[in-house]
Amino acid sequence: MTDTTPHQARAIGEKLRAVRQEHEMSLRDLADKAEISASMLSQIETGKVFPSVRSLYSIASALNVSIDYFFPEENETNSSGSTLNGVVGEMTASEMRDANLKGVAEVLKEFPPRTQSSSIVHASSRPVIQLKGGVTWSRLTALAESGAEFLEIMYEPQAMSGDNMSHHEGREFGLILEGELVVELGFESYTLSAGDSIIFESTTPHRLVNKSNKPTRAVWVVLSRA
Repeated sequence: MTDTTPHQARAIGEKLRAVRQEHEMSLRDLADKAEISASMLSQIETGKVFPSVRSLYSIASALNVSIDYFFPEENETNSSGSTLNGVVGEMTASEMRDANLKGVAEVLKEFPPRTQSSSIVHASSRPVIQLKGGVTWSRLTALAESGAEFLEIMYEPQAMSGDNMSHHEGREFGLILEGELVVELGFESYTLSAGDSIIFESTTPHRLVNKSNKPTRAVWVVLSRA
């Protein structure tokens, strides 16, 4: 499990305060819009509380920014030198997909210039989200890309993207690197092994499941048509 350190909580709080002030919103105004108590929002801003992904999504939606806004920069490290790129989620992969699709990624283009080329993402510097049920997303781009997601996904044994199938606008491309993944598409089910790939319309109800007793690793691309 990702270590949600006080440094991480402060980093998120500072970003939250900055974007709230940029939008000229008071704590109470934002709290009402995000349906979070003003006292809780204040504790998040001051770094006293580490928010759940669900809370971050509510706040991001209220501020009309992508949840990726709260991802740390590649050069943000804690006292041990490890990157602060982990958020332990309370969402399933399907819920997080819906959250990302409702975000506004354009704000990410306003990040301060990086010391490192945004075309390169080193394995140790990937923004990572650990989702509910043993699913991990690692973003393979330095910044969020408008209309596209490029991810490495990890499914622990018996993990699945959600209890129910999901569907949304877009088109998905997947390549299995290790392990085995069952892709449920409508009334069909396909078992993919290492080296297998798949393309499908995201409007088709779908769910990803690792029914094996070994972890699964895959590269996934989602192109949005919304």
